[in-house]
Amino acid sequence: MRGRPAVGLPKGVARRLATTVVGLAAATAGAAQDAAPEPAVWQLELHSKRHSDALRLAVFDRDAWDEVAPRRGRNLVYIDDGLRLSRRQGAWTWAAVARSSATLVAGEAALRLAADVATGRQPATDLATDVDLRLRGFSGAGLAFGRTHAPAAGWQLQWEVQALALGRWIERRLAGDVRYQAADARYGFALQSLELDNRLDFPFRLGYARRGAGLLLAGSLAWDGQGAWARAGLHDGGWLRWRGVPQQDAVLNTSTQAVDADGFLIYRPLIEGQNRQTGRTRSQPWRGTLAAGATLRDGQRLGLHLDHVPQFGWLPALGWQRPAAVPGGLSLGARWQVHERRLGLTLDWRGFTLRAGADRLDGQARSRELALSYASAF
Repeated sequence: MRGRPAVGLPKGVARRLATTVVGLAAATAGAAQDAAPEPAVWQLELHSKRHSDALRLAVFDRDAWDEVAPRRGRNLVYIDDGLRLSRRQGAWTWAAVARSSATLVAGEAALRLAADVATGRQPATDLATDVDLRLRGFSGAGLAFGRTHAPAAGWQLQWEVQALALGRWIERRLAGDVRYQAADARYGFALQSLELDNRLDFPFRLGYARRGAGLLLAGSLAWDGQGAWARAGLHDGGWLRWRGVPQQDAVLNTSTQAVDADGFLIYRPLIEGQNRQTGRTRSQPWRGTLAAGATLRDGQRLGLHLDHVPQFGWLPALGWQRPAAVPGGLSLGARWQVHERRLGLTLDWRGFTLRAGADRLDGQARSRELALSYASAF
């Protein structure tokens, strides 16, 4: 009996098919390897930045009005302290944060006048001073999450949301004018004060929420090209909310005399005001950053940085960076903060980053920065 002929592929076709199957298997294995999740990178960061135009930092927390020596024009005081533990995997970042931030903006004449009044000094000549003092501050802890996007080659977009439980919230606005007559050593005040402070006390104050809430946003866009780079960003914009937080509106006016319709003198209180404890929601003004510069052939970067402080303006800085020659190697950086007159140095090595800066190294320092962080993949 004759058997049926074997059915098979031509040898050339079989070889091509085998080659294709092997190639597909290799590509599938590579895709599976590429699809494996990236290791999570944990980072711990601690930073503190403090600056005062009018007072040295050594007496910053004391009632040292006799040492107040403001700069010409508007003066700036700020505090920015923070602790952050973050986990980054892929494009997403989650973090636990604790932070404290405060900014004070005031004019030179107003600060000198406040120091004279507090210490009992008598100005030598007549004065007429416009006062405009603004203080904003908060502290709290909470969670943050954000994401990184790469919309095109050389471009990077980042955003982050912070949700905070507030332990402190303070805002103060003092505006008006003050006059001084040297002939009879008498001051004349016409000031309006607006104050919000969860530690504010006054008669018949009611209970209020133990903590407030904050929702703060941040975003940045970065571009890296051949020979140049640029950055732009906004941060700390959002809302603060506190139920029943104490508030006080007051007017200080030394012109207390008035005349009624019959011509009789009426004496009004020197300070008139109103205390309130309504729930308060305030929008936080955005802080901005702009930076751009050149990238040299060896990878070094030079740049101009601008940080915008609400109610004050732009703070310029000049920066330099030298990257590590090998991954995990030593990289260096330096930045000169023009307004603060502060020189900062940065050292990065094997996941450790140290940044330190000051305007001077003795007890007369008015500007100081210290930051330490460590990042590692697990």
